[in-house]
Formats: sequence, structure tokens, C-alpha cells
Amino acid sequence: MTSRRGGFRLTALALGLLALGACETPRAPERLPTPRPEVTARPATPPERDPDAFATVPTQQRDEVVRVALLLPFTSTSDNVETVTAAMLKAAQMVAFESDNEQYLLIPKDTGGTVDGAYAMAREAIQEGAEIILGPLFADSVEAIAPLARASDVPVIAFSSDSTVAGDGIYLLSFPPEDEVSRVTDYAVSQGYARFGMMAPYTEFGDRVARAFSSEVYERGGELVHTERYERSADAMMEPARRLAEYAAEEFVPSYPDEPDYSDPGRDPEAERRDYGDEAYDAPYFEERYDVPPAEEGIVGLPNGPDVGFQAVLLPEQGRLLRALAPLLPYYDVDIREVKLLGLSSWNNPLLTREPALRGGWFAAPDPALAEGFKQRYEQAYGEVPPRLASLAYDAALLTARLSELPPRQRFAPQTIANPNGYLGADGLFRLMEDGTVERGLAILEIRPSGIAVVDPAPRSFAPAQGY
Repeated sequence: MTSRRGGFRLTALALGLLALGACETPRAPERLPTPRPEVTARPATPPERDPDAFATVPTQQRDEVVRVALLLPFTSTSDNVETVTAAMLKAAQMVAFESDNEQYLLIPKDTGGTVDGAYAMAREAIQEGAEIILGPLFADSVEAIAPLARASDVPVIAFSSDSTVAGDGIYLLSFPPEDEVSRVTDYAVSQGYARFGMMAPYTEFGDRVARAFSSEVYERGGELVHTERYERSADAMMEPARRLAEYAAEEFVPSYPDEPDYSDPGRDPEAERRDYGDEAYDAPYFEERYDVPPAEEGIVGLPNGPDVGFQAVLLPEQGRLLRALAPLLPYYDVDIREVKLLGLSSWNNPLLTREPALRGGWFAAPDPALAEGFKQRYEQAYGEVPPRLASLAYDAALLTARLSELPPRQRFAPQTIANPNGYLGADGLFRLMEDGTVERGLAILEIRPSGIAVVDPAPRSFAPAQGY
């Protein structure tokens, strides 16, 4: 792949989305230097029943137009889904409004929120000449259209975070919790935290976080001291929190664990991962530490202490339930001045600064400065605050608009989409991987009484892939 030549003018873009040449010398993504003028008009809003009505046909000849289908459930049994997808459509329209790429044609298609609707709209879009599909939103719809898209050699950039539907031309532009778990675990270990606890809900999301956290702690040479699971209600959290509190360290003594020694021929890392890692979460929950022999085998004393108990605890919860969960730890005598609370991007909520138990907590999330730029432009265009998923549609549309200026055989080729140098989008650095998953460059933020502050910035570039 060669780097794209020629200008791609973005007249109102504060955050550039740069795809860099994969076979030339790798560079870090950069923002476009073009100044942003005032927005003088708002893009059209989506119709209730006919999203196709709002595609504007460029002036070029038909064979010069690059057709990009956007498959979303604009009509749905859920009002919340309709609200989110309407915002995603508006965000995608901003790309056409901000740029003067006249050959780019975005064609919205309403899936109706069903698997059959997604398949029908994908088939219709391909018959109309779509070169790439953005969406669908839900994993079952992505799975439904995948065989059709692959048979037609039409790549898909979907918005699901379910990695089981990715690969072979299906890319997922989403916010996978595994990336956030990896980032916050890595940062905590770098700051001397070596022993961890966790409370996760009985949900599919909680399962994914639990598996990822176990793996990330293990890979960094740390110790997962204890974990608890709970039903998502304030009352159901209390007993698991009490059990978890019994395993907390009394004070924080920094420790920097060595990486596991994979060179030792007497070790079997896969067996250790199986015995002490992911499979520990196959049961509904476990109360006992699985890495310490039972008391009758000679272990005497309390499970907690400065050299035994967990020094940091992951709480992958959000909103009012997080505000109910966090105070339970000090209530059950966990000294949160010594035990660090860790979280994910769902903690990026200014209301959480009012909860004393969360103060000083760290979480991983996209760079707030970059996210704020997109939010301000969206609000200026539409007079409303965008939901979180709106930025995904913006980045997907901007990425495909940029690539649409490349030659036909190159623009949406796998090596073009999965550029190892990545892109700088509305939520910061990201790249689509060859296996269809997404990798994001995330920041570490801290909750303080005065607000949420960045304590470790997000990266601005990815390390060059091997062989480039």
C-alpha cells in the first residue's frame, strides 16, 4: 500500500483522522492543520421512516461515486436505540458536511432492529453498489450479514464489541472493555500495585471483564487475590462487598512484580493460565482464594495484611450502582487511602466526583480533550449533546471518506483498512486489526473533588508493526 497522495480537505474538522502509508516509513497520526470555520448551517435531521431520503447524490458520474452504506436500526421497539442511532446518523452526516469530498456518498439503511432487516438492507446496499458497509449495531445482525458481505467481497465496519463476530472482512469499531482493562491494569502495576481484587456483575460484560482482568494481572506477574460477583442491585452488592473486604491489604507497600518466566522448561504457562486464570470464572462466583492452600494445610492467620491482601480493586460498574458499591468498601473497613480503586471508561462521569469513596480512583478512557472537540462540534451543528456511540459513526464515516479517494482496488483493501499506524479519531488513537478487532490508545484519568483529571496521557502513535 502506498500513502494517499493529494488533499482531503476538511473545512470544519478539529480532529483529523489520518491513515498512514503502511509500507512507507511509519509515522504517528497527526491532526490536519486546516483551521475550522464557523458552522453556518445545520445538516439535515434524519426522517422517521425513510433514512434513504437523506442521501445526497454527488454531481459526479455514477462510476465515480464511492457508495458507503450505513446500516442502523433507525426504527426500533426501543426508544433509546432510536435516539442513539439517530445521533449516529447525524454524526456520520457531519463528515459530508465538513468535507468537500463530492465523490463520497453515504447511504443510510434502516435495519428495523432485526436480523432479517439487517440482512435485507445489506443485500439491498450491495445491489446498489455499496463498496463498504458501516454497521450494523448488534452482534447478531453483524453475524447475519457477514456471509453475504464476504461472498460479495464487501468489507464491513460494524459497531458491535463482540469479538466473536469479527474477522475475514468484518471489522469492529467499538469500545471493547478488554482494552480498558489492559490499560488500567498496566498503569497500576507500573505504579507498584501487584495484588488485586475485583467485584464484577453477573452479566456478559462482567464475564468479559473478569476474564480479561485475570489474564492481564497474570501476564504482568501480579496476583489476583480475590474476586466477587453480584447481581446488579444495591442490596445484592452488600454481602459480596463484605466478603471481598476481608482480603484487602491494611496498607500499601509498593511492589513491582517480575514478568512470568516463560523460559523455564519446567513451567507450563497454559496450564497455569487454565488453573489460576480464566477458568476460575466458569463458576457463578468463588469466595476462597484459589492461589492459597486451605488453612488445614498449614496456612494460619487472617487473609489480609500488608504483604498478602489486595492493594487495588477493580470495580467495573457505572452510574448510581457504582455510587452505591464504592462506599461499601470503607463501610466494611477497607482503607481506601491505602487500597486503590480502579475502573473503566464508564467512570467518566462528572457526577462521580461527588462520591468521596471514589476520590483518587483511576480509570482508563479515551482522551477527554479529543472527545470534547467532537462533542463541541456536534453540539454546534445540532444543538444537543451526542451520546457516546455517536463518535463511532463519525469515525467510521470519516475513515471511509478519507479512504474513498484512493484507487478502487486499494481504498478498502484489508491492508488499507487494517493500517498498523492507526488513525486519530474523535476519541483518540485507534487501529483496526487484521483479525477484525480494534485497538485503542487510552488515557488514565483520576477522580478528584475538583473534577476528573488526566494522570497518564493517551499515546499519540502506535509502535510500528513487526516488519514495517
